[in-house]
Amino acid sequence: MSAMTKRELTVASNGMEFHCEMRGSGPAVVLIPDGSNDCEPYDALASRLADQFTTLTFDMRGACRSPDPDPGPVTPRKLADDVAGLVAALELQKVGVYGCSSGGQAALALGKYHPRLVRNIIVHEAALQGDAPLPGSGFEYFKNLMSFGPHLTDGIKPIDVLIGNADAVTALSPQCRQRIERNAQFWSRYYLGCVDGDSYSAEDFRLMPPVDFTVGTWSPAWLVHANRETAMRGDRPVKWFDCAHRPDLTCPDEYAAFLRKRFSDYL
Repeated sequence: MSAMTKRELTVASNGMEFHCEMRGSGPAVVLIPDGSNDCEPYDALASRLADQFTTLTFDMRGACRSPDPDPGPVTPRKLADDVAGLVAALELQKVGVYGCSSGGQAALALGKYHPRLVRNIIVHEAALQGDAPLPGSGFEYFKNLMSFGPHLTDGIKPIDVLIGNADAVTALSPQCRQRIERNAQFWSRYYLGCVDGDSYSAEDFRLMPPVDFTVGTWSPAWLVHANRETAMRGDRPVKWFDCAHRPDLTCPDEYAAFLRKRFSDYL
């Protein structure tokens, strides 16, 4: 089997079984999904990194391929413990970590609660609702976005607008799209209002591995503001991309090159 071939496996961590996918060889990096909880959209990023890194992606606990046997509120700490358990079970040693949106919260919490497992962290628009500029902003955006649904044509859904590349969403397998749609109810019930509330202090950043933040020019203002405020608190860099909330689908070549550079900087 080629080192670039995707290897699917089931790994026990934190009281449940996770669907995991691995590629490549070399230093390990973990790519944590956003609120879709599905790792198939990370195929492009993982494939572009697999010539230099062992890449681990996985379906987060939810209604995709890592079903939660005892669902309850999902906090950043719970997700961090999930990832820490996967890293330990797979004997990956220290890892570079990337996370987007609620996956960004998981990545930051992993750095806060399990810093010895992590070399460096990169987050794109972490779901930092507690740092939104006004009360009631933040994820209210998603409710407002849905109101545009009747006005969109050609089969484009509001979520495609948020991601920024309807063609990339359409290119996902029908099975993946079905899993993501099914997972939306789980995320709304168990993640929303729990995974998005944690903030990170200057002291947290002092004790964490190095963190890079990225934001997109097409993204909701509150997400950009919250991440820039958090980065400023930790005196951490922020890089802009001409993308929306999902650079893995909007600009995978450019974003993979950035990940490669920053992961390599800490080897």
